[in-house]
Amino acid sequence: MLSILEYLCINAIKTPVSKYHIINKVPSIKQQRKDRISDIMLTLEKQGLISSIKTSDSTFYYVTEKGFEAYSRWVKGFLNFTRSAYGLEDTNSS
Repeated sequence: MLSILEYLCINAIKTPVSKYHIINKVPSIKQQRKDRISDIMLTLEKQGLISSIKTSDSTFYYVTEKGFEAYSRWVKGFLNFTRSAYGLEDTNSS
């Protein structure tokens, strides 16, 4: 969930992205089932951290101001700490 929020904050600020794009571009969630990703996206949206634009073909997601503030305030630090603790390379340093 937090990795998706991070991806939207870093890589999709100006252009909303589809769930398909998120599934294929966020390395830490590639093993998740599509229905689980849908549930995560719905949860993030219900919490006001992301918003969606529905078209006839797809749904596109972008981070809200509340989501960006949460990422800046604590999500970024938590993910960096977790990656460090597990010896994982942080590819999203900013």
